[in-house]
Amino acid sequence: MVATPLKRRHKVYSFKVFYTTDYLTGMRLGEILALKWKDLDNFRREINVYKAITYINQEYIITPPKTKNSIRRISINSKLIALLDQWKQKQKEIFDGLGIKQTEESYMFQYKDRPPTKDIFSRKIKQICKRGNIEPIRFHDLRHSHVALLINQGEDYLVIKERLGHGSVAFTMNTYGHLFPNKQKETADRLDELL
Repeated sequence: MVATPLKRRHKVYSFKVFYTTDYLTGMRLGEILALKWKDLDNFRREINVYKAITYINQEYIITPPKTKNSIRRISINSKLIALLDQWKQKQKEIFDGLGIKQTEESYMFQYKDRPPTKDIFSRKIKQICKRGNIEPIRFHDLRHSHVALLINQGEDYLVIKERLGHGSVAFTMNTYGHLFPNKQKETADRLDELL
């Protein structure tokens, strides 16, 4: 069966929304793939992360996330909510064409008759990078990019730890400390004010 231009555009759009969601939330790949529409709270503007999905021996397996601290609620911005709402409408059109009923139990980033696997999103990001003639990145690099974005915005270490689902600020600092700006000069300049 050949994909129609409309289905192809919707599939491409699903990748855009998927990568944007990950960049703006820092979720792990298994966590984002496990999301169902019921995990999105539009009113509170939050995504509820409490499970991960993996695909082993042609079977989908739902597991708890990596650690107990990975169970969390991630606040998201209004523009991401709008993007997800648009995708939900496009997904409904895809599902209607496939004879599938879209419900709150539908996987958020499903665009065919079964949920996608990690491989498709890992391969696709490399293809997109290659097309754009930029150095290919791993999917997990979007998580690191999310941290860099938050640091650049001046976010607190604790907020970053909570968004990523880390167990401690120390772990976050050990992993991402090199991204934080060196505050030595600012500290020295403030000491001048004392004299």
